[in-house]
Amino acid sequence: MVFWVYNIIATVGLFCAGPVIFLWFLIRGSIDTHFKERLGMLPRGLMPSKGKRPRIWIHAVSVGEVKLANVIVRVLKSQKGVFSLVLSTTTSSGRETARKTMPTDTIVIYTPIDVWWCVKRSLHRASPDLFINLETEIWPNLLWACKKLNIPAFLINGRISVRSIGTYKRLRFLMEDVLSAYRLLSMISTSDAQRMLAIGAEPDKVVVGGNAKYDLLIDEARPELSQKMAQIYKIDKKRPVFIAGSTRAGEEEIIIEAYLDLLKTYPEMILIIAPRHSKRCGNIESLLRSRSLNYCLRSSLENDTKKDLDPSVILVNKLGELFGLYSLGTVIFCGASLVPLGGQNILEAAVWGKPVMYGPSMEDFLEATELLDKVGAGFRVENRYDLVKTATWLLENPDESDRLGRLARDEIESYIDSTRKQIEDIFCSLP
Repeated sequence: MVFWVYNIIATVGLFCAGPVIFLWFLIRGSIDTHFKERLGMLPRGLMPSKGKRPRIWIHAVSVGEVKLANVIVRVLKSQKGVFSLVLSTTTSSGRETARKTMPTDTIVIYTPIDVWWCVKRSLHRASPDLFINLETEIWPNLLWACKKLNIPAFLINGRISVRSIGTYKRLRFLMEDVLSAYRLLSMISTSDAQRMLAIGAEPDKVVVGGNAKYDLLIDEARPELSQKMAQIYKIDKKRPVFIAGSTRAGEEEIIIEAYLDLLKTYPEMILIIAPRHSKRCGNIESLLRSRSLNYCLRSSLENDTKKDLDPSVILVNKLGELFGLYSLGTVIFCGASLVPLGGQNILEAAVWGKPVMYGPSMEDFLEATELLDKVGAGFRVENRYDLVKTATWLLENPDESDRLGRLARDEIESYIDSTRKQIEDIFCSLP
C-alpha cells in the first residue's frame, strides 16, 4: 500500500512538473544528457558491459559525498581488487567533481528521478551487483527497486540530525518500509544509530561504523594544499589571520563588529570571510563599505601581486578553497552556528591543528562538537563579545593555542580507518 501511494504521488508530480523541468533543461542546453539520464535512459555507449567483473553502484549526492566516494573506492580496490564502478550524483557540481577526481574508468551518471519506471530502467541498464548509498539521502523507489531486483543495498556513513528526526518520525509509515530494503545501515555514531532505529529500521541491520569523513579529512589536509593557499592569498606570516568560514546571513555583521574590536589591539590583523553561498558577497560588500573597511574580493587576487591592494578584509567569492584556507588561520570561526542553522563541519578546520570557535547552533554536527570539546579545542561563542574574548585569549596564548590544535588533530586521527571497517561490515553481511 505504501509503495502504491508513494508512486501515485510521485508519478502525478512528475507529469505536472514535467513540462517545467523539460523547459529548464532545454534552456540550459542539457536536454540530451541530464534530462534523459534522470529519466533512466542511459545511453548504451555510456554503460559498457561489465563482463565478468562485479559492478558496484555508489550514490553520492554532491561534491562532499563524491570526495568521500574516492576514499571508499580506494579501500574497495585494496580489499576486493578489480570491479566496474558506477557513480551517480544529484547535482551538476557533484558530477563535475566526479569526472575530475574519480578513476578514469568510472561511469558517472545523474541519479534517476525517483519514479518507479525511471529507477527500474536505470538499474536494469546499469545492472549493478551492489548498491552503496553515502550519507542519508534516501530515495524510496531506488531502494525498493534494488530489493525487487535482488541487488544488495547498503548505507555508509549514515547520519540523522537532531533537526531532521522529527520529520522522519512523522514519515515512519514510509521509512519503515523503505529502510527494510537495506541489507545493512552503517551509522556514524551511537546517537545516529538510535535515531535510525526510532524511524523504523530493523535492529539487526543497524551498526555503528564511525565516520569515514575522518579518513577523507586526514587524506586531504596535505602541506601542498596549505602552501598553495599561502601563494594565492599572499598573507604576511607575521599578520594574525581571522577566518570566518561558511557564514550565513546575520553572522557577518557580528563578525565584522568583533573584528573591528580586535583591530584596536591587533591593528595588523586580516579578516577573511568565506560565505556559505558566494551569491551573498554583494550584501557583505555593503556591510564592509558601511564600516569603512578596506577589502578586496578573492577573484581580484588572481592576476595581482596584491602589493597595491593590502586589504584589511578578503571576501572569498570562489568556491572550493575554504578547506585549504583554514590552514592559514590564527583564529577560526565556523558559521551557520550563531544563527539557528545547525552549524558546519568544524573538523575541516580542526584537522589542520587549529582550535575552532562556533556558535550555539551545532545540532547537525554534535559528534564533531563533542570530539573537540573532549580535548578542549572547541570554543562556543554566543555573540560578538564572546568572539572578541575568545579570539583575544587564543592570540595572547599562542603556545596553548598550538597545543590545543595538535590535540584536535590527534583526536581526529584516532578515529581514522572507519572506511575500512564499514567496507568489511558490508562484505561480512553478504551471504
